[in-house]
Amino acid sequence: MSVGTPRRRAASFALATALLTALTPATAATATAATITSGATVVGSVVGTVAGPAVGPVKVRGEVAHPRSFTFARLRSLPQHTVRVRYQTSHGPERHTFTGPLLADVLALTKPRIDPDVKNAQLRLVVTAVGSDGYRATVAWAEIDPAFSGKKVLLAVAQDGKKLDKQGPRLVVPGDVKGGRYVSGVVRLHVGNTDALDPS
Repeated sequence: MSVGTPRRRAASFALATALLTALTPATAATATAATITSGATVVGSVVGTVAGPAVGPVKVRGEVAHPRSFTFARLRSLPQHTVRVRYQTSHGPERHTFTGPLLADVLALTKPRIDPDVKNAQLRLVVTAVGSDGYRATVAWAEIDPAFSGKKVLLAVAQDGKKLDKQGPRLVVPGDVKGGRYVSGVVRLHVGNTDALDPS
């Protein structure tokens, strides 16, 4: 019986259907997070890495006076910074070069709400990056504020010289030993105030 017979084609179709049915959303998410490739190059192995069609703009919401959305073109129009980082993943150490605007520069355009009557009120702010797959991680305002830690936390638009238009911008946190906060496919940034956690 040749490969192209109706019976063989039907069997192949049934097998493919069974495999797709077995791949539940949770399993698919795990597979996606494990390793995503572009051509023959691994572009990420940290939870939150996504692939597929170009993602939409990054929305900034929360404790900001001017909620805004940032397209790739807008992110590239801001001053660009390049950092070389190394971090651990479940698959071993990775080294990458990322380019993009500082997270602090992006958020400055939205005017985060900082109470002038409260001493160091900006230290009460946190920024949560949310990926298109729902993965999220948070950085404290003091980490990105030049007056305090001043880390060069980026909203990267390129990785190792390749544009991230299809994967979406990536949160890059230099100095982190593990890559858990390297959120890929960022679609939303939420500025929060820890005052909301005060039980009083």
